[in-house]
Amino acid sequence: MKKATGLSLMLILAAWGLVLHAAPCSAADDMAALQEALDRIGEGAPADPRAHRSPAHKGMYNVFEFGAKGDGVTDDTAAFQEALDAANADGGGTVQAPTGKFLIKTHLSFPPHVSLQGVWKKPQRGDPSDTGTVLLAVEGKGDENATPFITLGEDSCITGITIFYPEQIRANPPHAYPWTIRGIGDDCGIINVTIVNTFKAVDFGTNPCGRHYVDGLWAYPFKTGIYVDQCYDVGRLNNIHFWPFFDLDPNSPLWAYTKANGTAFILGRTDGELITNSFCIFYNIGMHLIGGPIPQIKPGEPTRIEYQGGAAMVTNVYLDVASCALKVDDSMENSGYSFVNCSIMGGVQVGPRNRGPIRFSACGFWATQDLESHAVLQGMSPVYFLGCQFANWDRKKKGAPCIDANARRVIITGCDFLTPSGNLTKITLGPNVREAVITSNLMAGGVSIANNAPEYADIQIALNAGLETNACIRQWKILGPFPNQPITPAPQGSAPTRAGYDKDYLTALGGEASAMLREDGAVEFTDEAGVTKKVRVRGTSTNDAHRLDLARRFNTNGKTAYAYCEVEAQEAGEIKALFASSDSAKVWVNGQLLHSIWLPEGREFVPGQDTFIFKAKTGPNTILVKLEDGGNLYWDFMLELHDKQGNPLKISHSRARQAAPRQ
Repeated sequence: MKKATGLSLMLILAAWGLVLHAAPCSAADDMAALQEALDRIGEGAPADPRAHRSPAHKGMYNVFEFGAKGDGVTDDTAAFQEALDAANADGGGTVQAPTGKFLIKTHLSFPPHVSLQGVWKKPQRGDPSDTGTVLLAVEGKGDENATPFITLGEDSCITGITIFYPEQIRANPPHAYPWTIRGIGDDCGIINVTIVNTFKAVDFGTNPCGRHYVDGLWAYPFKTGIYVDQCYDVGRLNNIHFWPFFDLDPNSPLWAYTKANGTAFILGRTDGELITNSFCIFYNIGMHLIGGPIPQIKPGEPTRIEYQGGAAMVTNVYLDVASCALKVDDSMENSGYSFVNCSIMGGVQVGPRNRGPIRFSACGFWATQDLESHAVLQGMSPVYFLGCQFANWDRKKKGAPCIDANARRVIITGCDFLTPSGNLTKITLGPNVREAVITSNLMAGGVSIANNAPEYADIQIALNAGLETNACIRQWKILGPFPNQPITPAPQGSAPTRAGYDKDYLTALGGEASAMLREDGAVEFTDEAGVTKKVRVRGTSTNDAHRLDLARRFNTNGKTAYAYCEVEAQEAGEIKALFASSDSAKVWVNGQLLHSIWLPEGREFVPGQDTFIFKAKTGPNTILVKLEDGGNLYWDFMLELHDKQGNPLKISHSRARQAAPRQ
């Protein structure tokens, strides 16, 4: 018997795998296929893998049968292409590529009805390891218009593959490359594919690609993620994740390039695209809805280009941290786009040429540092916001509204405008607005709608709620953290069992009853290990829910700390304080301990769970809160002030002593 080589053994395993995974066949067919593999031991790749192939294995091949090496050095282009062509010659089929790094020096063209199936474990970041099937792409460096690395024909599919560009660089700009995957014809598919460092990932728009199907695409495209156009039957984009798989350094020049030039999703003319469970981050534009170029070809006439918008249902999609999360140039007149249960961080822009409706339902809008308005709306068609939440717009205080509406028709209902500032404009209606419905919204800090629409416009504004006064104290100075170790042996009865609750860490400042925390003031203490440490006073603010989260501010748990503020009273009088905390706490007002609560097991935070009364004096009133963490899930508190009739007080911090805003 001939001695088996490594390649021969792989051929045997490949053949036997085909036997096991093929359609049901007779035992004689199985044995014949195995015998053919045994007969080839020591011969390397057969001259013609299609010869004498069992009918049960028609259209099923392995790239090793065509001489692929998978060593990352040998050019395996011919082996892959010949395997794909062999499956096509059989009337369609599947080509398997086992674990290995396969160098493809040029490109691959998938014939119709042929799939390439690799061994895919999970998304990979950085230089791919040797687990799974990795294709190394090198052709076209410097020419983004060159032939794509992979061209999918009608009804062809790539699955279980990782693609890596070994010559790509982390630079601004990176090397340009042509599209990694382009589709030509209907029913192209991409399933469980990682493209670690592509310049442009997927092109389903240069050619018609109806009913394209993506399910599981993980990629770091520097310039373009996926482009869809000329899709005249429903395409599907599922479980797409555009993220820096190649470079995790936020200060990288590659990040700078993508933030300035990258677009994750570009959608042109597509009829009823279904987009679900997808994500992108750190792009200039998260999703760009364009008027896609559509060639108009008529006999005897020159080709003319029309630009047509598309239609899609977008569900559970997170457009994270972008200069513009969603940019709408155009959409289909009769259907447009619907966004449901999406997260949008970076603003929405609807342009003046938009022709179709744009709908947002149950979406969350969160601000980047530079964001002014969450939505700037133009165009002739309606824009809807239903049951959405908006937070933290106009951080640089330029006077921008949350929604700057200058589209002809606008509907905003059931939304929550959440802002720590009471003077921010929620909605501005511009001079191009002709019909608007703004009803049943919550507007923290007061209902603020600027109506600049013409007098003859039909504007319906009603049932919006928002207190102008926020009684919660939001600006604090904090000092800590300090030790809060258990007392041993544990005291009996109701005495505190953690040392931080009763220990006065402010003796150097005159003690807890007299201390006034000033910016950059410092206190020394001895920690649990006997080491002397120093902590400084610093300014901070509460979160959007008005809670001061000390665990997050100090990045620790199980400690104790202080929070201090000074509140300006215009006149003396009784003030009712509503206090909530997790966990045990003490509160001094003007040096007097007015509230204390000891909780051996900690407690859950509930707004307004404790109340106490104090008499304010004219001018500044000092408030010191001591809060210890009893090992519960949270370490935070909230304090709000009301007059004796229960009306919320507008909090005025003493200007000379006001805490600095949170950085």
